[in-house]
Amino acid sequence: MLRNHLSIRFDAQEAIRRMQARQKDAMPILSKQVLDDCNRYARDDTGRLIQSAYGASDFAGGRLIWRTAYARRVYYTGRPSTRVNGAASLRWCEKAKATHLAQWESLAQKTVGGETA
Repeated sequence: MLRNHLSIRFDAQEAIRRMQARQKDAMPILSKQVLDDCNRYARDDTGRLIQSAYGASDFAGGRLIWRTAYARRVYYTGRPSTRVNGAASLRWCEKAKATHLAQWESLAQKTVGGETA
């Protein structure tokens, strides 16, 4: 009689280390895409607000920051000028999330190594 034996050893700690490394590599890619999409809806009278985010953001840490004296105020209040950017909106990141969330999820799955649905 023929007998086959199969032995599988799963190293959970190694699997966790690999996943963390993939997430670390994927975060800057995803952060930059999210920033680009958010900036599609940001106010753009002089370009300073949008440009401030590229220098102030921590892409590796997933933190997007618009660093001007007026960024917080124009995010939540007022009426966005659409003279330069016709898509400008209050709470531009919420607008971007509502529009691009599925694309962000797909990019996250691809960059981490998962399969898209």
